[in-house]
Amino acid sequence: MLGSNKLNWRTMRLAGVTVSVQPKPRTPYSVLKVSGLVDTGNGQQTVILQNGLPNEWEIDLENKTKSSKGLSLPRRIANLNCIYTGQSFGVVADVTDAVRAASGNARLAAIVPEVIAPGDYMIFKHVGPRFRIRFAGIVRTIPQT
Repeated sequence: MLGSNKLNWRTMRLAGVTVSVQPKPRTPYSVLKVSGLVDTGNGQQTVILQNGLPNEWEIDLENKTKSSKGLSLPRRIANLNCIYTGQSFGVVADVTDAVRAASGNARLAAIVPEVIAPGDYMIFKHVGPRFRIRFAGIVRTIPQT
């Protein structure tokens, strides 16, 4: 009698070899909204950022990101100086769905830092075992007509 090749959803037997697959861990992201832009002269601008998503949408990463110790935003991105005016970071796993829901199901377009404007969303990726924050990109919401 032949048995099933599948032992469970992560492991499969193929010709005498057991193959085990682990699901890819979800990458945490912080989404910050540009609330203001200040031209400081000499071709430099300062971006004022705030938490872009409601706290209900945050995911729990085993309390690794609950303390602000070791978490800090980059002070400079391209020709932009960054100032964060909030108390904590919102952390989500799916950036696209979270920004669409926060903006009323608008379309998203990736933009470069040189054309940033108030209302855009800056995305930061948490990487490594200490969850260091790296710049991941900027998206602009475009209302659907």
